[in-house]
Amino acid sequence: MNKIVALALLLFGIAAFFTSRHDLKFGSFARPQGGFAPTIFSVGLIIFSVINLVIELFKENKTPEKLAEVDWKKWLYYTLLCGAYVFLIKKIGFAVDTFICLVIMLKLTGQKGYVKPVVISGIFSVLVWALFTYAMNVPLPGAAWF
Repeated sequence: MNKIVALALLLFGIAAFFTSRHDLKFGSFARPQGGFAPTIFSVGLIIFSVINLVIELFKENKTPEKLAEVDWKKWLYYTLLCGAYVFLIKKIGFAVDTFICLVIMLKLTGQKGYVKPVVISGIFSVLVWALFTYAMNVPLPGAAWF
């Protein structure tokens, strides 16, 4: 499984690199443009994925005992939630989508009650939105109604 994940990350990094180079302008280190960060991050992902893949190829195949204890139903919920998050981010906006998904994730991890998950999710969503919008001047997806 680790080999498959390492290969998948490598392929994702390669796809991200070619997409960012094809669709976005790189700019320069002094004046970065939209493709600067995705290109740098995808190159880093490619490098670390190659290293990880080589390490995994020479490792002995052994199924960890903890893997037998994995709650696959919960894993499926997390995966579906992440897919829904990506799908809904342009429809309902970053802040609302992030807030809803974080509340659900915190409940999936066993957080008791609703006050703490709602407060944590609200503070995190607003802080990240404000950081990107005001500190870095990077607009995040927003809904037309928000």
